[in-house]
Amino acid sequence: MRNIDKVKFKKAVSVAFIVLLVLSIAGILLFAQFKKQGQRLHYNGRYLFAKAYVEEITFDDTDSLESDDPPYQAKQEMRVRVLNGSHRGELLKLRNTIEAIDVYKIILRAKDKVVINYTENDSGKMTSAHVYELVREDGLLLLLGVFVLSVLLVCRMKGFKSLLTLVLTAIMIICGLLPLLAAGCEPLSCSILVCSVTISASIFFIIGINKKSIIACIGTLGGILVSALCAIAIGRLCRITGLADTEAQMLAYTNGDLHLDFQSILFASIIIGALGAIMDVSVSMASSMEEIRRVNPDISKKEFIKSGLNVGRDIIGSMSNTLILAYMGGAFGLVFLLYAQRMSIWNIVNMEIVAKEIITALAGSLGLVWTVPFVILVEAYALVCASGRKRG
Repeated sequence: MRNIDKVKFKKAVSVAFIVLLVLSIAGILLFAQFKKQGQRLHYNGRYLFAKAYVEEITFDDTDSLESDDPPYQAKQEMRVRVLNGSHRGELLKLRNTIEAIDVYKIILRAKDKVVINYTENDSGKMTSAHVYELVREDGLLLLLGVFVLSVLLVCRMKGFKSLLTLVLTAIMIICGLLPLLAAGCEPLSCSILVCSVTISASIFFIIGINKKSIIACIGTLGGILVSALCAIAIGRLCRITGLADTEAQMLAYTNGDLHLDFQSILFASIIIGALGAIMDVSVSMASSMEEIRRVNPDISKKEFIKSGLNVGRDIIGSMSNTLILAYMGGAFGLVFLLYAQRMSIWNIVNMEIVAKEIITALAGSLGLVWTVPFVILVEAYALVCASGRKRG
């Protein structure tokens, strides 16, 4: 009878967790959409984008750019048909001017798809248009399809669950966090809230609502807090402004009157960047510790912690390296540029754009490192509680 009551209690707790998570996710998304109506960021509503198909190149002298004495600029003239938006189906004549000094040149061919940006007058008529970028989504969607099929083929149901959590994470960031930040909400608290709900939903969905998933959530949240605190402390000590990137400078220039806290936005990005690796370590540790306890239920607390540390050291050794290499890869172009300028290592380190990347990598790795003892301690406490119940 007592076992039946325990099963009913566990089911009730699971249902309560699910309801709480669903309400939290729905609440964040609804509140974000409500705040989106009062978005404070400035934008030009008449500066619009659409995709277009290049039907014919009517003039092209870009070959002259390859000559020994190239001109200052070359041009292409073309007819393009708009593929989407309010001007869908319209045929336009565009000129694509390429400056000889430009390193990044967009040279088009017939049958290319391009992104155009255009302006409209008050009556909705297009007043100007020019080539903005090539359409690259076809190749990206192909890569995404290969990724999805690979995950499903190798991981089967677990892979399907992982893909669903990936979609949830994207929705929470794009439809939840970004609108909140754009509406002027405090970046750090918003990021921690959104990440906490996303972590919990992802872990519970993949593992299920049980002791292992709860411990993994606690370990992940502990690691995220360590990363956030380290990033905030060292970022303020180094007087990081968050304005070293071109994107941040452009946002500050167009929205200077809003007094956005770019330092907090940077700290929020550090939390998001470290989230995946920390969650991975936490789940791996929780699973390993659970397996140790399952294989040897009579293990002592001391041996249990020792075994956990042995597993954790291997995980830390590989994952810390992985995280730092990932950030290094993202900033490799910048590092290579500075190396080519023959700057000293200390001059490079003192640049905010480099210091920011170092803080991001090390703060994330610190959170990853401390996730291991957090999980071990919580698991050890659970072991002691379970031993006490058995003796009782």
